[in-house]
Amino acid sequence: MITNITISNIKGYGITDNSIDVNIDPSRVNILVAPNGFGKSSMAMAFKSLKKTKLEVEVDALHNQDETLQPSVSICLDGNTYIANSIKNDISKEITPYVINCKLDVKATSQNIHGRYSISKGSLIIGDVEICSIPAKQPKFYKYSELTHCFGAKGMVLTNIEPLFGDNMFVGLIQDYAQFFEKFKAQKRQALVDEVVAKIKQEKGTISEIRKSIADNVFSNLEAESNYMSLDELLSYGDRSSHIDKFDLFYQLFYLYKYKKDELMKASRRAVYNGFKLRFDENLHLLDTTLKGIHSSENKSTNKLMVTFPEAKRISNGQRDLLTFVSQLTEFKTNLKEGKKYLLIIDEVFDYLDDANMIAAQYYLSSILKDNSDIYVVLLTHLNPVYFRSYVFNKKLQNPQYLLNVQAKSSDAMKAFITFREGLNRTDESQDTLYGNLSRYFFHYESSTTDLSAGISAKPNLRTNWFKGINLKTYVLGELNKYLGDDATAKTYDPYAVCLGIRYRVEKIAYDLLDTVEQKETFVSTKKTDKKLEYAETQGVVVPNACFFLSLIHNDADHLKDPNAEKPCVYKLDHPILKNVVRILFKYNGSPIVINCIH
Repeated sequence: MITNITISNIKGYGITDNSIDVNIDPSRVNILVAPNGFGKSSMAMAFKSLKKTKLEVEVDALHNQDETLQPSVSICLDGNTYIANSIKNDISKEITPYVINCKLDVKATSQNIHGRYSISKGSLIIGDVEICSIPAKQPKFYKYSELTHCFGAKGMVLTNIEPLFGDNMFVGLIQDYAQFFEKFKAQKRQALVDEVVAKIKQEKGTISEIRKSIADNVFSNLEAESNYMSLDELLSYGDRSSHIDKFDLFYQLFYLYKYKKDELMKASRRAVYNGFKLRFDENLHLLDTTLKGIHSSENKSTNKLMVTFPEAKRISNGQRDLLTFVSQLTEFKTNLKEGKKYLLIIDEVFDYLDDANMIAAQYYLSSILKDNSDIYVVLLTHLNPVYFRSYVFNKKLQNPQYLLNVQAKSSDAMKAFITFREGLNRTDESQDTLYGNLSRYFFHYESSTTDLSAGISAKPNLRTNWFKGINLKTYVLGELNKYLGDDATAKTYDPYAVCLGIRYRVEKIAYDLLDTVEQKETFVSTKKTDKKLEYAETQGVVVPNACFFLSLIHNDADHLKDPNAEKPCVYKLDHPILKNVVRILFKYNGSPIVINCIH
């Protein structure tokens, strides 16, 4: 578990307010939520600047671009603190960070005008993604005659397996089984191989007759050996099922491993690369809707497999983000090593994908996560974690955390009040009626009052007097005045109460613009705020636009089934522009608002 990240003198982080307490769990998708400007990209830059032995931060990424500052990064992993700075990197000894972010950049070009002055033009480019190093091609090293000669007089009992060395899948598997061939170099196991060879050499007849006449028990001792048994999947490749066919392949591969190990292993690595490149290009083709034929290419000067993208203006933002995400994720996957821990940071890549691209991106990420338990996945985002919920990132897999340290906190009484309504059984007629009355008189604007307190049973933190008259609205009014003000109490408001107060105000504005009693009754009886506002407009009322888009805030207070859960409405309420809109809506002038603003 990673429980703290501290960043000093990198981009938005100085030496104060730079310690972030987190709970990053390797078994879940950790969604770190913070508003724009918090420092999410600064965090990504800090980890991207970690090199193998030290922290190297470019001048542009230093805090205030001050070259005299000493940048550093530290993490607390499993109770131990590891630090990286300009002279050391203890972090990467314990966990390897990798950052995926938007590859968009600006390229400036200059044009000389008549030899007297120049003008500069900037264009948006998508940076290349370096996928992996390219293993060297291995010259032909298998010689059938060499194997038959080694076997002796009955050498032709071996078959020519040269075609298998043109099969990337087969050759790629060899490196996975190298450890078992290594075991047969021991004298005791080599004797088991020699025993089989000696028995075959004793057989009489043609090669075809010998292969047919070899008894199965010739291989009994060898096949009982555990390392030989472990090779069965490889030796059965191509539907080999007979004992002699499996031994034939084993003998030749073991010979090559003993005497041409380097060539064999290089060929295996190259085969894995060939198959990987083919599959990677197929995946890019499936995802590529740009009609630009985006594919990988081999850069001979750097000996790297690269993906080069067209100019940013030639493809959509969604296409760009998905393709660059999958490409970078593939690069990450190719560098995974067994037994090592990794910190995978994804910086706001998901924030601009549509639903289909979101599912595709989550699918590719999940395919890596399900096979690797040592990857700490962190999504940096400003979005509500609900946005990431799908068949892949379901609620149980998500670990949302809100990075902004806000003082505003919903009261237990407010949460208990909201969850009480949500806990009613709406299949029961009396409880459904209570749900409707609660919604009309307490969750939406209503000019009249009612008393439902007699039918409310006592529950922890539940204030039964809030179900009577304007008691709830009185509490909401107090929290609204905290929120709208500029003093110290403005930061300690109850966000759910403020959301409710905004809804009261939005609906009251539309209600007061209606002319007749019938219109007002229809308005109050209409369910859901947006439907109420739409009805008002059909009656000729001009509802301010602010009433519509503030629903993005007050809807967060609608439904809360778990009193221990929090919704991210605080981040929205604390946004300076939205807060100013709310002030305008309440005609706030610095003096406390009064009850008739919401009742």
